[in-house]
Amino acid sequence: MKRVNWRERLWEQNWLLPLLPNYMKPLNEPALMNEHTKEFVYEAEEFISDLAALTELPRLNKTFKRTIQGFSFKIKIKQKKIHAEFLDTNKSSSTIKKRVYITSYRKNVKMENGFGKIIDSTIYYQYNGKTIVRSIRKHPFFQSLFHHIHRLDLSLSGENIKLEEIKNQTNITQEQQLSPATDDKSQIKALISSAEHTFDYYKEINLTTEKALQELLRELRRCGEEYHLLDIEEKHHMKRMIQHDLPNLLKTYDSLNASQKQEKYEETVRTIKQMASYLQRQANDLQSTRMDRMNHLLKLNELRYNSEDQSNS
Repeated sequence: MKRVNWRERLWEQNWLLPLLPNYMKPLNEPALMNEHTKEFVYEAEEFISDLAALTELPRLNKTFKRTIQGFSFKIKIKQKKIHAEFLDTNKSSSTIKKRVYITSYRKNVKMENGFGKIIDSTIYYQYNGKTIVRSIRKHPFFQSLFHHIHRLDLSLSGENIKLEEIKNQTNITQEQQLSPATDDKSQIKALISSAEHTFDYYKEINLTTEKALQELLRELRRCGEEYHLLDIEEKHHMKRMIQHDLPNLLKTYDSLNASQKQEKYEETVRTIKQMASYLQRQANDLQSTRMDRMNHLLKLNELRYNSEDQSNS
């Protein structure tokens, strides 16, 4: 039976809510429940997931940061605690700027309901000229963040979490349920499979769109030849494009009526071509890197074996 702590008991007593300090009052702001906040949470999840998949870098007593498209994320990993800070930057298109703080004990230090005990779970946001602070501990929009931090904690301890556990603990989208592949071959295979699925589903929009998608898929396969040479941010950008941006773009376009489609058609195709161009640049850079490595090996072996030939003559 799940143990309910005193904070959770307080949250269940509606008559007590006005008496709670602001940082304990549950978030209940409809203006925040929009696509921008969903994107905010999605990008934060991706950041945490990428950290959990790291195996080659020491992660204790480290601070990791990521800035992307108006968001700034930071995670401090200590021996006893994990501290996360997610915020909208000045470049964010959100009309309500927000800053989220989550701090939890490591599970092996202090545990509650199978998770590391949560110390802080607050959101600060600007609304109607005021700075408001609320708790996101029970808010459905932010629940997945706690589970991703839990996965990071388990990864740091050398443990694994079953995908079924996450599905049972929270309602998250199919896209977010995808278990992150830990090796490069599995990652690129999953990306190509996802791109092929998107292509098959949307290729019949029209011939021009089909050609643009074919080009994107071709460049992605080229990237796959040397995918392991990409750094973590480049892999993240590619993953986000293929599994999130591209299907969302086509799904939204497909939902438009005929006149809306006609209005946004050229812009949509141009965006797909821009994605393909990005992949082409990546593939060309990887090809160049491979040639540089080959030239280095040729020179190295020429020096090594030429010197041996000369010594034997």
